[in-house]
This record gives sequence, structure tokens and C-alpha cells, in this order.
Amino acid sequence: MLANTQVLGLLFVFSAVAGCGSTPAGQRPTAPVEVTINYKGSPVSGATVTFIAAEDPKAATGITNSSGVARLTTYQANDGAVIGSNLVTVSKMEVDPKGEKPLKDPSQADTVGYTPLSPLKSLLPKKYSMPGTSGIEETVVKGKNTFKYELSD
Repeated sequence: MLANTQVLGLLFVFSAVAGCGSTPAGQRPTAPVEVTINYKGSPVSGATVTFIAAEDPKAATGITNSSGVARLTTYQANDGAVIGSNLVTVSKMEVDPKGEKPLKDPSQADTVGYTPLSPLKSLLPKKYSMPGTSGIEETVVKGKNTFKYELSD
């Protein structure tokens, strides 16, 4: 039977090994990323920011707060983005009430699994929502990364 000091010693060793910073198998190294989004000089709340690594299909995402700031997550909360070159997208959508159309056939409303899609409206220029047209590319390095984007039409 182990004494209390031996148990505490083992717990310390296990916690030290667990916190050594090694990357789990199948995961690329990440670094913390904080992004600030402004549009026409004002912070954008509720925008989705995505960093897409050139060498990894796993994207990092975050949603901006009321100050326009997002902290990105790839594998675990706030772990950042994959280190290396990343394409960046920014989007903010809302349901467009003008685009809603009533069902042509009212009997479809009772169909199991049938839900008409509500059209979405982009609140930011659409060019920023696609990696090929956003025009934003960043290199994430070890340590904390901070980026600020001033979006325009």
C-alpha cells in the first residue's frame, strides 16, 4: 500500500508528463491566435473567423465578441491555429426574412423530415467568406499570434 506522500509524488509525475506540450498523434502543432475584425471602422460581433492551414485539412475557427475579437480553436478550446501558412476567411450571416417563401403545397408542411431552408444574407462583403477571394493569408508562428483586419467593401 502506498503512503500519501508516494501517491502525491506519483500524481505530480503524471501531471508533469501530461503537461509536457507534446502534440497528440495525428495533430499538427498549433499556436494561440487572437484576431480582431473591424468593418467600416467598427468592431464586428458574431463573425466567424476561419484559418485554413495549407498543409492540414483541419481548420481553426472562432467567433468574434462584442469588441470584434475572436480566439481560434483547432483541436481544443483556444489552442489557436496550425503553425505555418493559413488562408483566412471571415463571414457573418443572418436569415433573410425577405427571402422566405411560403410552401407551394401546404401538405408538405406535415412531411416528416421536410424543412424548407431559410435563405441567408451576408452582413459582410462575400469576398471575405471564401479562401480564394478573401485576399487574406497569414503565417502562424510559435508563441502568441495577434492579427487585426479592417474589412471594406
